Amino acid sequence: MSGSIAVQIIGVFFGLFAVIVAVVLWFTRKMSKDRVDAEVRKKKLDVYDKHFGEMVTVECPYCKTLYPADKEVCPNCGAQTQNIRYPNLPE
Repeated sequence: MSGSIAVQIIGVFFGLFAVIVAVVLWFTRKMSKDRVDAEVRKKKLDVYDKHFGEMVTVECPYCKTLYPADKEVCPNCGAQTQNIRYPNLPE
């Protein structure tokens, strides 16, 4: 009788240990997958920003000079107002 109770208690502890290990493994897998997804998303955004920056020009509203979007002021007149002009994409 006492032997079966001891086996049941050991079984309960083993079951709880197995559940805790499973939860910890699932949680660490999820965390590492989220980190990898975030890195991939960041790399995609960097690529998009690079190519978008090469395609977009800014038109100064005062002197109508076109200049790259990475500059904050107009190289011709020094104005800080920017109107972004998107390229004409083929249809």
